[in-house]
Amino acid sequence: METVYVIGHKNPDTDSICSAYCYAKLKNQIDKSRSYIPARCGNLNDQTKYIFNRLNLTPPVLIKDVYPKVSDCMTKKVIYSNINDPIFDVMNNINKLKIRLTPILNDENDLKGIVSILEITDFYIGKQEINIRPSYLFRIENFQKVLNCELIKEGRNKEFNAHILVGAMPFNRFKEQFDALNPENIVLIVGRRVDIIEYAASKQIPAIIITGLKDRSELEGINIDNYQGSIIISYHDTAETVRKTIFSVPAKYVMSSNFPVLKKEMYLDEAKDILINENRRGLPVVDDNGKLVGILTRSDLIKRFKQKLILMDHNELSQAVDGAETAEIIEIIDHHRLGTIKTNTPIFFYAKPLGSTCSLVYELFEHHKQHVDEITATLLLSGILSDTVVLKSPTTTKRDIEIAKQLAKIAHLDINDYGKEIFSVTANFDNLDVEKAILTDFKTYNEYNVNFGIGQIEVVTLDGFENIKDKIKENLQNVKSEKALDWTMLLITDIISGNSILVTSNFKPAENLFIYQKIDDSVFYLKNVLSRKKQLLPEVLRVLEELSLNKK
Repeated sequence: METVYVIGHKNPDTDSICSAYCYAKLKNQIDKSRSYIPARCGNLNDQTKYIFNRLNLTPPVLIKDVYPKVSDCMTKKVIYSNINDPIFDVMNNINKLKIRLTPILNDENDLKGIVSILEITDFYIGKQEINIRPSYLFRIENFQKVLNCELIKEGRNKEFNAHILVGAMPFNRFKEQFDALNPENIVLIVGRRVDIIEYAASKQIPAIIITGLKDRSELEGINIDNYQGSIIISYHDTAETVRKTIFSVPAKYVMSSNFPVLKKEMYLDEAKDILINENRRGLPVVDDNGKLVGILTRSDLIKRFKQKLILMDHNELSQAVDGAETAEIIEIIDHHRLGTIKTNTPIFFYAKPLGSTCSLVYELFEHHKQHVDEITATLLLSGILSDTVVLKSPTTTKRDIEIAKQLAKIAHLDINDYGKEIFSVTANFDNLDVEKAILTDFKTYNEYNVNFGIGQIEVVTLDGFENIKDKIKENLQNVKSEKALDWTMLLITDIISGNSILVTSNFKPAENLFIYQKIDDSVFYLKNVLSRKKQLLPEVLRVLEELSLNKK
């Protein structure tokens, strides 16, 4: 079943996480042809952790990026062979199933080698000097798998290296040929030549394959009582017996053990380079434990896999999961201003100027006439109260309030009490991790040729800010350098008073144009400001536009 990730923006807030979780649930209810998986591309903040722990729910899966990986394109149904299987089986698969690569496993299913056309060619013309009689690895059990034969007697050697000698000559000439070889390394293929068979048996060679017999009764009169090797009757003619005897060699004799292995989480571009550099048509893929999970061939690379995504609570690539530009975006559910994402085909885009993406998700539940259970109602209410600061933010609409009341009734919660509860776990200045505070809900923008980023945290009091303001300034400078930005800001919002403090990285040309009260170097007091999106961002864009016009 095709997988679609329903995923929020980088540095996810509660609205982003809860809307992704609930919309994935809705999609799985109304569309059974795909598997919709809630996902996130950043760590959970303390508030979101609290909400999911409170409900005993597993949060959306963390995804680092959606660049195509080997696991996305590899062939998962792999035909493989055991190290002791006859090479006949491998060649048969290549011929009939058009398989380019056969992984070779041991009895513990560990990957030990590969066989492809390269190894088959090397087996026939490159494994040994062409003018020297070849030696092969044989297994008695493989004779039975490849030849139409009958095992008359199994000798003491189950596996051995040997030359093939055909007894199709006068005895004296045969004896010369035979004596020139080591008897421990001979497999004799011969018709009912009593003198040749008895001589070879007296030398205790590993195996004698007799052709041209109707059945075992024709062995009568041949003295092989003291012979300790294997005797096989082949019901093929001698030429076919020689050919199939060669096909009986085990895969481990032919396989290559020197080859690169692909990991399933390897990026597809990296795997492609390895295939080309190694001049391979395909390579095996293993998991973290080294177990075979697939193969990747050049044909797999042509598939051009694109991960399908539904973007929640954002519509700009700069805020999307890394690799989103290589993915197929099939839906966007958002309540922010329109960004710059372009798609190759029409998509479902649901956007309204409401205070929360969770409000939009609730409307979609209503649209599809799907029941909202108590847990889903709690998650959607959590996203709404978080993004609207318990319905106090100027982004809050009448529709948000209506939806919040309906959800609170389903969830058996009091809006104000629950709002205080989820905000009680937000940051306070006594134990604030400043760098984490800046980056947890940090969004970047590019407007008027200025790259800037704004983080936001909610607190229940601004007491204690003076003790860490210098550390905040220092960390804003660090984030500015690390992310190659021109300007960084942190909006610290007191949800009780409804006021905020803005700390900046000191981008003076723009900051000098702010309408806000400056209370310290790079520190501003924002009375009645709660929303980054609806209050702070428009002011930032205003001053950047004015700055741009002044430069002209």
